[in-house]
Amino acid sequence: MLEALLQFALKLMPRPIKNLFYRYESGLRYCYYGAWTTLLSILTKLVGEWLFSLGGYTMEMDIPNMVNTTASWIICATFAFVVNKKYVFMSKTETKAALLREMTGFYGARLVSFFMELGIMWLTVTRFHWNFALMTVLVQVIILVSNYVFSKLVVFRKKGDADQMKNNKDIVDPS
Repeated sequence: MLEALLQFALKLMPRPIKNLFYRYESGLRYCYYGAWTTLLSILTKLVGEWLFSLGGYTMEMDIPNMVNTTASWIICATFAFVVNKKYVFMSKTETKAALLREMTGFYGARLVSFFMELGIMWLTVTRFHWNFALMTVLVQVIILVSNYVFSKLVVFRKKGDADQMKNNKDIVDPS
């Protein structure tokens, strides 16, 4: 459905804009699906905040904030893996072992950004009592950028990309 929406929007765009899109397609697709992932993250956190409020808890409390952030992360990381694999990096895996390798790399990299998010949310919302909704949005921007770097350079890197990185390393560091 999201890909169909993107294709529909592309059909409406004038040729110069389409050409620009296709020139920077990987990064723009990542931003497009990243925006949907961010929206999903915000919605799941707000639903979690509402559910905790029914029990008398607030996001300024340690445990509800961390549980809410964790539940949101699990949902969003899974959504992001599927759309990044299929629509952004168009990664094809021939074996279950290759798929498992991609998933392990993806979720491993996402765990790094998860702990960044958890730490920032804990520090800003729980300790400094900054606005939960505002911090949720700001943290998502930081996470979006770091996750693109992880996904592009580590998880969904193509064979040619790995060779290119080796060649660039040899050029920079001839030893």
